Amino acid sequence: MQLVEVDELTPTSVGARPTALPGGDAGVPADVPAVGTLPDQAAPDDRPGERAEQGGGPGPGAQRRPRWRRGLVAWGAALGVVVLTVTALGAVDEARRTDAYERAAGIPGLLTPLDGPVHVAWRAAASSGEGTVVVADDTVVVVQQDASGGSLAGYDAASGAHRWTTRVTGPPAATERGWLQCPSWREGRVSGLVLCVTDLAIPVYGDAAAVDPDAEDPLGLRVVALDAATGRSVGEWTQDGDVAGYGRVDDDVVVAVTDAEGHSLVQRRDGRTGDVAWTYQSDERLSGALAIERATLDLTDSVAVLRGAELVVLRLDDGEPLVAEARGQAVALVPFRDGYAAWTPARGGWLYDRDGIEVAALPAVPSTLAIDDGSAQDVVVLSTGVAVRGFDMATGDELWSLSTRSTPRAVVDETLLVADGGRWAGYDARTGLALWSHELEAPDWPALTDGSLVLTPVEDGGRVTLVARGLRDGAQRWQVGVPPQVTRLAAVGGLLVGRTDEGIVVLRP
Repeated sequence: MQLVEVDELTPTSVGARPTALPGGDAGVPADVPAVGTLPDQAAPDDRPGERAEQGGGPGPGAQRRPRWRRGLVAWGAALGVVVLTVTALGAVDEARRTDAYERAAGIPGLLTPLDGPVHVAWRAAASSGEGTVVVADDTVVVVQQDASGGSLAGYDAASGAHRWTTRVTGPPAATERGWLQCPSWREGRVSGLVLCVTDLAIPVYGDAAAVDPDAEDPLGLRVVALDAATGRSVGEWTQDGDVAGYGRVDDDVVVAVTDAEGHSLVQRRDGRTGDVAWTYQSDERLSGALAIERATLDLTDSVAVLRGAELVVLRLDDGEPLVAEARGQAVALVPFRDGYAAWTPARGGWLYDRDGIEVAALPAVPSTLAIDDGSAQDVVVLSTGVAVRGFDMATGDELWSLSTRSTPRAVVDETLLVADGGRWAGYDARTGLALWSHELEAPDWPALTDGSLVLTPVEDGGRVTLVARGLRDGAQRWQVGVPPQVTRLAAVGGLLVGRTDEGIVVLRP
């Protein structure tokens, strides 16, 4: 494949596509007859007088079929083969593209297919920070905040056309804890229901109730639900307590707080109505302000790990506690796929399934991957600080070991991506075989891949270039300059989103 280099994008080139790859005849089989080729001699059955000599028809004076008519029949047949072949190949290609887009939408962190060099498609103002951009169906929703409060704005994901703006909160009163976030696990695409969270101390927009500046701020959070297509409010509810963490699971919100008595409380609640699906409350209590502030909640799409009054692993579908340990024990607990992993000095590491049953012994807890498409589901990847190692999920047997201090970032298409700062490398996730490495200086951005290509940044003299490489072979496919105002790139809902001081830019082929 020929390398294409595209000049750095500037604001004046927004919307202009980079130079395309040289064209060709891809998609048309080589064995299809050339259109317009005619036979250079008549068919044997049509030779003059042959049928008469065999006694089967008119004699030598009989009229022959014109040669041009036979050529026209052959030309039509060849054209029909070409049309059918191109149509079939087009249908197969469209089906593959549809599958790839659906796959990207279903795997958080994965980009939609990148068919060529990317350019800035559109821009929007947005607040900085986690949870300020979410893709809901075909709408990109961004958080926008100013002195008058917080708003949500919706844009068409493809064109960037503005669809709506909804004011959510008024200006913060008697507090500096003003924030507004719209969570999604691993910044994956969500349904048409937008769920956003704000501090309970921040007044709701339009609430005319007087605010007492001397009153103590209430502890808790408020959840607002909006329709992604229209921005219309479809629900709102609150949760009291000192917030330890929260996250979105399907169209619900899982929230953990420390209540007034010091108990850790975890609930899964309907995102629109706040109806409680299940509740977990700890037996132990937290007594100090510092301990309450240090309480945390980690989520996957299947399990939650609470570090509060107790160390607890909860199954998200039914709230079943898989393990509960007293706070203060030397134990590491991390969610892993639909189960969890634990490590203690006495026992080392262990892997557990969704029912809390021991599966395999490990020397450490598994690495947290930003992308995991399940292509190496039977392999557990972990880092010991001086090596990255792979283990059999069922037996705990070591499969391979790499002497590297790099951090495992993603497993896609049986390929393990590791990074040390901005330096990237690819390995076979099942065998540990080195596939490629990229050792140049670069900014430390998240893993960027569509499952076929991996995008790695390269920095030279303050200019950042985005290089597309084959995920498995590391061969360079194309490169393009990153707009100078972009400070970071990430995958959000399958889209390649850049951050600037003013907001976001969406890049696409």
